[in-house]
Amino acid sequence: MSESRITKSILERYEIYFNIDMQYRLAPSNIQRSRNKIRFALINAARFGFISALVCEQVWGVTRAKALEFLGKLVSQGYLALVQTERAADRRIYVLTHTGAQFASEMMRLDVPFRSAKEPITQVNQNAIMHDCVLSFVLNGGINNKTSEGLAKPLWTSFLTEMEFKRLNPSATVKNVDGLVLLPTGEVAAIELEASFKRKSQHETTLLKLKDSLISESPLYDKVFIITCSERINADTQRFYKQLLEELPNRIDRKTKQPLLTQHNAALLRERIIFRTKFIAPIEQTFYR
Repeated sequence: MSESRITKSILERYEIYFNIDMQYRLAPSNIQRSRNKIRFALINAARFGFISALVCEQVWGVTRAKALEFLGKLVSQGYLALVQTERAADRRIYVLTHTGAQFASEMMRLDVPFRSAKEPITQVNQNAIMHDCVLSFVLNGGINNKTSEGLAKPLWTSFLTEMEFKRLNPSATVKNVDGLVLLPTGEVAAIELEASFKRKSQHETTLLKLKDSLISESPLYDKVFIITCSERINADTQRFYKQLLEELPNRIDRKTKQPLLTQHNAALLRERIIFRTKFIAPIEQTFYR
């Protein structure tokens, strides 16, 4: 890919968040391991709105019981608050307290917005708990990916959450994506998580908005990774995208009298929209058993 596509302007747009180190590192001493887990839990809670034991279990390489025990200690220390909810796969999430938000802010060297509430559940969007938990699982899993021999092999080196993307791109004309990741090549990829079956018209709207952010004089990212939560959703989504990229160049926009998508742009989208299947099995096993 040419230097013009790996634009500094894209990286500079997100640099403040891409500079946050999200890799969880094993440590020889119990004290350092504990510090690394505290950092991981609090910073993830700050960036996603909450932390789940399911994500900690995966990244830390411990049992669910051990993950819950450690998060319980952070609750007793006043950094996290336990929220019990049927919206979560394991019926619980942990949100930051004011003390936890201050600590996370110090570790990230970024302001962490905190809204005090009598009921901690009101700090998060309850309708998005499952979606955001799966997203955290994917984004952290990519950074902390390992080979079968246990050697570090990150799929991406940094990420940006949906909340952070909205903060940087508040315009209603910009398609909100579920996250951004910085690839080892220096490219920036958007993450679109598909957790349910959608109508063809919904995919069409998404596709045209992604085009506006991918193919412009000031692109917001270089490519898009579509990550689905089941094999059936993956097949269904791929089928609709294939149909739309064939059909849209032959459909005329009533307002502009031009094709909804040029043949050239359709070819670019085929190249830059990539379906990633690596996470389907672990997502199903962890969240939908």
